[in-house]
Amino acid sequence: MAEFLTGTRASGLPLHTRSLSVFVERTADDRWRARGDVIDLRKNGCVPSVDDVQPAGIIHMMSIGLELEPETLRMHRVDVDQPFVAVEASKATGGECCRDPAPRLVALAGETLDAGFTRRLSGAFGGPLGCSHLLTLFQLMASTVPRAMSLERARTQLEGTPTAPGTRFFRRSIHVDGAVLESRELDVAIQLADTHTRPPAPGVRGFERLVALHEVKCFAGVERKRFQLERLEVRERTRAPNAEADAVWIDHDALVAPLVGHPMIPGMARRIFDRIGDDASLQSIRDSLLQLAPGFIQITAALMDPELRRRSAEAIAAEPATPSVSGIGGMPDSCHMWRKDSPYAISRRS
Repeated sequence: MAEFLTGTRASGLPLHTRSLSVFVERTADDRWRARGDVIDLRKNGCVPSVDDVQPAGIIHMMSIGLELEPETLRMHRVDVDQPFVAVEASKATGGECCRDPAPRLVALAGETLDAGFTRRLSGAFGGPLGCSHLLTLFQLMASTVPRAMSLERARTQLEGTPTAPGTRFFRRSIHVDGAVLESRELDVAIQLADTHTRPPAPGVRGFERLVALHEVKCFAGVERKRFQLERLEVRERTRAPNAEADAVWIDHDALVAPLVGHPMIPGMARRIFDRIGDDASLQSIRDSLLQLAPGFIQITAALMDPELRRRSAEAIAAEPATPSVSGIGGMPDSCHMWRKDSPYAISRRS
């Protein structure tokens, strides 16, 4: 265990951190609330845009709020907020900006977070119809909220204490960190934490409110020339406050080994689903790994800094530092701003 936590991982120059979080709380008997947030923090470099530059700092800050029925998971209200976006409206964008697709998400009020919601979400907001960052966040929420509700129902039945109104009982946090090494690799680390807590009560406060803390940690190495996944380690554990011994990390390297040797983009999500599927016992591992590709796109954007491009080229024998996906946006039609016929994409090409 000590070697797992104190190895030589993430020893290079930090480039980027993507943070995603989802929390669920009860607001009334027939209304519960969920909120998801995504923040992209560039830690190094200065990236060229069409008519500007993006320095280190917050690149994206976006949130989605849901008002739900606890039993049916029907969404009565969907709210979207985007304080920080990568592309603001300007002459170069023809007056368009990253906030333009948000009404498509708001219009999903009335939908239910059932097994088919993710497919319906992609049809309404995927690719050139929406924003890839909000899509990634909503997909995570669609997986997280039903899990949180199920855990809380089980706790209520076991302990006999209902969820108190105004009480947050579940929070999921996922952090994706990327660093560039002197070698041919990029280091990517993913850490997931699911925190489930019981209602406050006399004598129940602080750490005593913890029901369980479920953790997943993934460490990946990505080759810089072709963006191929070269190594992947995955560990998982669940901590309970009343446990007599430290929780043991479970090794899942054999489970994810078939993902190694394939490109990060495209097709990583499909390979993860094919490998892990809908197994409920592996949901947290699947949800962690599904952040690998979208988080990696953000990490590689920092490599567009001229200095890092030069160093990367030297490190990989003068090959191009990064494929086109490493720009500050993404592949053609990956989102509304990057659709093939958008003013912004045309400006980039010209």
